Amino acid sequence: MNDILAIIPARYASQRLNAKPLADIGGLPMIIRVWQNVSASKYIHQTIIATDDKRIADVCEQFNCPFVMTAPELNSGTERVLAAYKILNANQNIVVNIQGDEPLLQAKDIDILLEQFLKTNFDVGTLITKINCSDEIFNPNNVKVVLDKNNCAMYFSRSAIPFIRDLPQEYWHSKDFWKHIGVYVYRKNVLEFFIEHPQCDLENCEKLEQLRLLELGYKFYCVATDSNLISVDTQEDLDLVRGSIYSKILYSKI
Repeated sequence: MNDILAIIPARYASQRLNAKPLADIGGLPMIIRVWQNVSASKYIHQTIIATDDKRIADVCEQFNCPFVMTAPELNSGTERVLAAYKILNANQNIVVNIQGDEPLLQAKDIDILLEQFLKTNFDVGTLITKINCSDEIFNPNNVKVVLDKNNCAMYFSRSAIPFIRDLPQEYWHSKDFWKHIGVYVYRKNVLEFFIEHPQCDLENCEKLEQLRLLELGYKFYCVATDSNLISVDTQEDLDLVRGSIYSKILYSKI
């Protein structure tokens, strides 16, 4: 397995949930919980938090988590990842971008993704999970993806895709819908190419940065996980994650 670097971008300001990297989840700030989970990977050699805010940096120091400071004006998590990579003067050819709002993501999920992706020649690897209820299908905070026969992404969207023309929407959950999880495994040259190119119209419409590379012809290899993962975008998401973590803590004490 290659020498692998993981970078977790953590921006303090958020339109829907401000200061969310510092939100308490089961007694830990969310960004620290994500860092601990990622650090347990058997394939990742180093895990760094890339932030734009001293308040997050102070928490990193409190928990002895390695971090770098990046410019607040960066437009995306991926730009922050590359900025951190350059600050670190890193030379790893595989870089994992793990969103700081995935507190339920476990090391085993990352390891499965790495094991499968590195057997391929595709450009980017990412995680997906099957959607099992209608609410998730129609929630624009859940990014959906449709796949080709090689498990590569054909398109990402906040809309419900595919559109099931001949079935009432309350029954759409009987078909296969896939939710995208905020983890990307980049080959170094692809990561650099991504940042060199301006945002595209599709990316601006959907507010999904992965569409930039997809429009340029790059291949996203999608690996399925059956883990119940919740991205924290809203207070409702945070409450769901807190309930899930609390249940696990109680169960572990029985």
